Amino acid sequence: MALTFISLAAVLMFVLGTPIVLLIALWVAATSYWVIDFPLTNMGLSALDSLKSFAFLAVPLFICTGDFLTAGGLSQRLIGLAKSLVAFLPGRTAATAVLASGMFAAVSGSNAATAATMGQLVGPEMKKAGVPDGLAGAIVASGGTLGVVIPPSTIFIIYGITMGVSPVDLNLGGLLPGLLMMSFMMAFCIWLTRRNEPADRFEPFTLLRNIGREAAGATLGLIAVALLFFGLYLGWFSSTEAAGVATIYCLLVGLFVTRRIGWRKIPTVLQASAAVTGIIAPMVAFSLQFQQILSVLEIQSAVQDFLSGLAATHGPSMTIVAMMGIILVVGCITESVAVVLILAPILGPVAVGLGVDPVHWGVAFVIGTSIGFITPPYGLNLFVTSAVMGVPYAQLVKRIAIFLVPLLIAWAIVVAAPDLTLSFLPSR
Repeated sequence: MALTFISLAAVLMFVLGTPIVLLIALWVAATSYWVIDFPLTNMGLSALDSLKSFAFLAVPLFICTGDFLTAGGLSQRLIGLAKSLVAFLPGRTAATAVLASGMFAAVSGSNAATAATMGQLVGPEMKKAGVPDGLAGAIVASGGTLGVVIPPSTIFIIYGITMGVSPVDLNLGGLLPGLLMMSFMMAFCIWLTRRNEPADRFEPFTLLRNIGREAAGATLGLIAVALLFFGLYLGWFSSTEAAGVATIYCLLVGLFVTRRIGWRKIPTVLQASAAVTGIIAPMVAFSLQFQQILSVLEIQSAVQDFLSGLAATHGPSMTIVAMMGIILVVGCITESVAVVLILAPILGPVAVGLGVDPVHWGVAFVIGTSIGFITPPYGLNLFVTSAVMGVPYAQLVKRIAIFLVPLLIAWAIVVAAPDLTLSFLPSR
């Protein structure tokens, strides 16, 4: 009875707009005290233990990397390169937004940072090209989903910590799926905006000259991308070490090469990074305790038994589809970190029991959570894009549904084709 009352109160608070991290914390505290008789001191101890992981240190470091990348002017140079690569295509500005999102994601590891940066730098150009405000915002928001799939990714790190899967393998496994998502979205955006911005004349020598000039200007940003990828692939760095190297590199470039970052600006950038980390860290801490309570109440076991029974009755494929549906539904109403921390321990063992490789399922799981960034009512990228571009949330919601099509197709292909995920792993 107490559990029912607490859960109904939590649903009511969610409807009234209570922040999800506070909601989980209150549910955990109330359930611990009145339902399972856990001492409340357990909350503090569990929170501390969950955040002491060396691997988790990569999360704030990658957030810092993205902030220093933008503050140092490297993001603008990557956008210039992306623009030159698609200059002859119809809908080239929309294509630039998606391609530049992929490039920025290859350094920042954050969906919100990707959406915010592209909204600031490419959003106004799409408006000048005649792309309607709502459509331009939807393009930026959907491009931001690449931030947690193209490596490095903070969500891959959190998934790896939660499930005991190598964060390095997850990041490497996300490369081809991320590129597939980016290609599908680029093609889709070109088709949507082809009439707003018709194809330009194709002049190969001019095109190559412009690409060469922009690539030379973006060399420092491309070095950061190469440093991360080859460092992870060749085993030079762990995910946390790679994040530290990338942060220091982007800071030094901003200080001494581009000189866009002054010594007095560093605390401001770090404060912005800390604000984002301050949202993620409590979510990780309280979600771990949420998992503990679910285990004590045997809810995890009940869901796993149901899915195992579904597999026995209707086959593994139907069970995988059902789990994908669960990820989408939960992703619509809560933040991706919470989706990983709450659902991954429930669905992961079922997927592995069906013969799915843990790395493959981890990548597929994170792609599903990335789609949740643009699904209302709790699509984080929609809120970020609305704030940055000044586009009303309602307009974004009207336009965003169609962008689920290329993302869902890409997700289905990744789930059905394990080689896309596993082919880049050195150990496979």
